[in-house]
Amino acid sequence: MPFSRIILIILLTAGLSWQTAAQSLLNKTVSLEVKRQPLSEVLNQISRQGNFYFSYISNILPQDSLVSISVNRKSVRHVLDILFEGDYVYKESGNYIILLKKVSGQAYYQISGFVTDKRTGMRISNASVYERQQLISTLTNNDGYFRLRLKDKYPTAAISVSKELYADTSLTINTGQDQEVAVTISPVTFQLKTVEITSQVERTWLGRMLLSSRQKMQSMNLTSFLADKPYQASLAPGLGTHGKMGAQVVNKFSVNILGGYTAGVDGVEIGTGFNIVKGNVKNVQIAGIFNVVGGKTSGVQIAGLHNNVLDSMNGVQVGGFSNITRGNQEGVQISGVYGQTRGNFSGVQLSGVLNVSKGNIDGWQVAGVVNVAAKNAKGVQLSGIGNFTQNEFHGVQLTGIGNISKSTVKGVQLSAIFNYARRLDGVQVGLVNIADTTTGYSIGLINFVKKGYHKVSVFSTETLNLNVAWKSGRKELYSILLAGMNAGTEKAYQIGYGIGKEIPFNRNFFLAAEITGASLYIGDKDGINTQMMRMQPMLNLRLGKSVSIFAGPSFVMHFFDKIEPKEGFKTNIPGNSYPSFNMGEHVKGWLGWQAGITIL
Repeated sequence: MPFSRIILIILLTAGLSWQTAAQSLLNKTVSLEVKRQPLSEVLNQISRQGNFYFSYISNILPQDSLVSISVNRKSVRHVLDILFEGDYVYKESGNYIILLKKVSGQAYYQISGFVTDKRTGMRISNASVYERQQLISTLTNNDGYFRLRLKDKYPTAAISVSKELYADTSLTINTGQDQEVAVTISPVTFQLKTVEITSQVERTWLGRMLLSSRQKMQSMNLTSFLADKPYQASLAPGLGTHGKMGAQVVNKFSVNILGGYTAGVDGVEIGTGFNIVKGNVKNVQIAGIFNVVGGKTSGVQIAGLHNNVLDSMNGVQVGGFSNITRGNQEGVQISGVYGQTRGNFSGVQLSGVLNVSKGNIDGWQVAGVVNVAAKNAKGVQLSGIGNFTQNEFHGVQLTGIGNISKSTVKGVQLSAIFNYARRLDGVQVGLVNIADTTTGYSIGLINFVKKGYHKVSVFSTETLNLNVAWKSGRKELYSILLAGMNAGTEKAYQIGYGIGKEIPFNRNFFLAAEITGASLYIGDKDGINTQMMRMQPMLNLRLGKSVSIFAGPSFVMHFFDKIEPKEGFKTNIPGNSYPSFNMGEHVKGWLGWQAGITIL
């Protein structure tokens, strides 16, 4: 259990114990019918009926003065108020009521009584009773009883009673003297106002853990009452400058030692532990552990561990571990581990591990591990592992492992491993690039477009008589994965990669321009130490919907180190009688050819 709750429970327990003892004598009921009898005799009648004793100094009490009074089943306090007209105060000790002369200018007086339902006459528990000017409040107990201790320095005073599902009621009282009142309140016929105004901070797990049930009940009752004050200081929720009414006050300057629970901040709030605000926060809020705000936040919000804004955020939000904004956010969100916005986000979202935006985003997401945009995103996603967008993305996705967009990408996807876009209207650069449809370009080792360009070619060249190439992407730019071998007594093997482009002439004729690079194995003991690069235009003729034949010249460059002949392998590249020319010490070139068949 948090330390603040422990302190609060101890103080509440002590207060309730004192209150129960006080009610046992002063709240007993008596009946009197007295005409012109000495005051001392009247007090004796009261004490006999109540089964207790009065204690007082004889020279301060006019014992011989004649009094008349007629009451039926009224509390002892009420009868004493009539007899002494507010000139005395009453204290209880054991089975004694001590009568003391009120000193001129006494600092406090007490208002007590019961709150009942106007329709049923039933006494109402957990109703909030408060004085608006002094910001002093209490809740009625299970019997509907309350007692307020008010300061005797204001010329007027009024107590108000609020209860969920009841209409607010106010009562003007006489100041400067203890008195008992009866208050009736009427049920309301609709709940719309309560549903609209009730704060949500009490329903968060932090609110449930750190706020007592009485504080939550008070907040629920007083949805329509707010006050503005220049400052407040508190040890814990309910233990501060404004007491139990602290949650109904908007402060210019607020300091909370362990934690605070206020209605709003219009200036600066600092808490070494936590700050819980039901309404809006403007300017600056700083907490050693966490901040929870039920309304809008604008300015700077800093927490050592966690910030939680239940409405919108406009400004800078810094959380040592995490930040969560349930509404829209504009500005900068910096989180040590996890940052989340549930509404639209505009600005920079920076996190050490994970960023999540459940609304549209316009700006930057920068995360050490993963960025997630659940709707449309515009701007830059930069992460160490991956980026994900659910809807349309405009901008740049840059990551170490993979980018995934389940809708249209208009911009650039750049990763070391893979990229995926449902529709690509930009550029993909990665080892593996995948798209369902594309009007853009994919640059990588494997480029796969589900509804795009897919062809397999089988062909021969002047160097190798059997080759296979898989071509994928789009006609404007496709990638080529190829493998080949030379069958017969002069063996040779190759594996390579390339890119190409189709240039259509008409329905049946088109030109394919390709550049490929391949590594060639010809039995060398050191492995592959020779490479070929080919630049080849090829004329294609469609024979049907799925088949075409092609042929064309090529310019070939052969790069090699010292070749040691091995029996059974081809050592003279491209061939013993094939013309070639030297282009350097380890570079040879020639004009070659290729011809084959393509299956669409």
